[in-house]
Amino acid sequence: MTKFLNIKSLNIKNSFKIKNLKLKIAIVVFTFAFCILHLSEANAQTASPLIVAPSRQEIMVDPGEKTVITVKFLNQGEVPVSGTLGVVDFIVEDKEGSPTFLEETAITGTTQISPRFSAASWITLPYDRATIASKNKIQLQAKIQVPTDAHPGGRYVAIYFEAGGALTGGEEEREVAVASRLAALVYLRVSGPVTEDAYVVQFSAPQFSQYGPIAMTTEILNRGDYHIRPRGVIKISNFLGKLVDSQKLQEQNIFPDASRIFENKVGQKWMFGKYRAEFSASYGETGKALTAVAFFWVVPYKEITAGALALIIIILLTSFTYRRFVRREKELEEKIEKLEEKLEKKS
Repeated sequence: MTKFLNIKSLNIKNSFKIKNLKLKIAIVVFTFAFCILHLSEANAQTASPLIVAPSRQEIMVDPGEKTVITVKFLNQGEVPVSGTLGVVDFIVEDKEGSPTFLEETAITGTTQISPRFSAASWITLPYDRATIASKNKIQLQAKIQVPTDAHPGGRYVAIYFEAGGALTGGEEEREVAVASRLAALVYLRVSGPVTEDAYVVQFSAPQFSQYGPIAMTTEILNRGDYHIRPRGVIKISNFLGKLVDSQKLQEQNIFPDASRIFENKVGQKWMFGKYRAEFSASYGETGKALTAVAFFWVVPYKEITAGALALIIIILLTSFTYRRFVRREKELEEKIEKLEEKLEKKS
């Protein structure tokens, strides 16, 4: 009877432990699901619902000309968005082509925009504040007044909508409070003769590599009056002069007084020897040429070392086997001679 009670007590304890374990697992799963849902909601709240169209415009203007451009800001969110509108110049300082907006001081860090690239003062907006209703848009008619003495070349401005402010109103009239700036970039080209001048600052690859493909770095500097968009190709030839690979340069804008870095992967995994890399490109309205040459080596030394060791082992084994065979053949010949001598003595 006591044994039966002990077994029953043990079963009850095990059943309680299993139920407790299931409860813990359920709590962990619920907590994990809650965290994922909360994170998704947070990301959805921080994502900007605004879109600008067109994001970039290139416009040719004459000195003294008056014209109008259109920019649309769209709100894809569920609530209205209020903010300010403005126009600023922008420059490109890094080598990735990222624009830096310049405020009224025309200074960012230690860089001051050159007057020959500034045009924010040429553009007038119809209003400086706006509210974009949910699932709606605003359409700006920006007026451009080009001075009669405007220097030929490029001018770079951004027309932006900067959302922000506290939440106001009730549930139906509330405004989203975000701190973000959405801009349409405008590339103005003042007609007239311009200077087109660019250089290949860097064209290089690792001097020595074990495998391909090889990472080629190309940096181009624009010293002209207008942004350029070079079209180029990189060709790789082996030590026999045979073409191994050819890769096009990605077409990207390079703004005045700025450089841009291009990265290309050339060749295959298995390569051997010395290679010649040749870069050629054209840019500008007159199709000016850019050229550069670089050399690099590819030697799969691990495979070569392993192959050499394998060959040495094969040679040693072959030599050992051959010497052993010769020694045994010599011993056999000596035994035959001794037998022949014995037979001669008996006869």
